[in-house]
Amino acid sequence: METTFDSVYIIRKERYKEFVTDAGKLAIAVYTIPAFIWLELYKGINMEKDIAMRVVWKPETTVKQIKEFDKTWFLKKY
Repeated sequence: METTFDSVYIIRKERYKEFVTDAGKLAIAVYTIPAFIWLELYKGINMEKDIAMRVVWKPETTVKQIKEFDKTWFLKKY
């Protein structure tokens, strides 16, 4: 795990399966996290519609791949 890092995403609950499928192509693990563990996360989430996710990237995943993933999930799908 020393050669990996993770990212946190807020996604719509109805897109959970799609997100896990997309992230799973580049990640070691994709899982939900409780929003109340970070105040900033808790303030930025709509508990009725959203879910917080952590993605642990594979060591071979490039910054370019993550930026493309972010572009899709931050700008297009959320």
